[in-house]
Amino acid sequence: MDSDTPEEWFKLAFDAEDPEEKIEYFSLILEYDDRDPELWSNEALALVWNNKGIALSFLGMDEDALECFKKSVHLNKKDVDVWCNMGVIYFKTGNFDAAIKCYNRILKLDPSNENAWVNKGDILGVMGMHNEAIKCYSKVHKEIELDNKFAVVWNKKGLAYFGLGKYEDAVECFNRVLKIDPEHVDAIENLKAAMSKAKQMDGDMSCSDPSCL
Repeated sequence: MDSDTPEEWFKLAFDAEDPEEKIEYFSLILEYDDRDPELWSNEALALVWNNKGIALSFLGMDEDALECFKKSVHLNKKDVDVWCNMGVIYFKTGNFDAAIKCYNRILKLDPSNENAWVNKGDILGVMGMHNEAIKCYSKVHKEIELDNKFAVVWNKKGLAYFGLGKYEDAVECFNRVLKIDPEHVDAIENLKAAMSKAKQMDGDMSCSDPSCL
């Protein structure tokens, strides 16, 4: 190991399957004092910190992973992947406001970033801000395509409408999912629930009319 170089450690880290082994190699790079500055720019070191953070997150070491991501963005503030990784950790640990700030940072750099819009929508949905979540999901499928990723977004949007009690809108969304993926299990069940609620609401409204008494 003493004869190895940071460049070799970098390759070994990427080839390794064990997260702990990856962490060991990335740590060796970061602790090495004689790195070639032409090879190891701030952007390159930011990549190492990011990948060390990813390996730590696989081991459930969220706080340590977050510290790595923070060091990464300190070196390269324009890397949207690192901001996304930070957002995931903040969401996972219940720091929703911080997570949203991460996704807002991504969207400032890349306004069409689909992952950021979807993840931000997910957080807003968990917070009960369904209208805001729908606006985020709507940024993703302006031009709907027959692609499974759009099926996922339509399903999420349907759940947001369901949360608002807008069951007919939810039904429309779940039908769009099934148009893309007819065997989407969640959408099938969600559609049944939304149709049942919509039918129940129609029945309630009918019985509120004096003519039904």
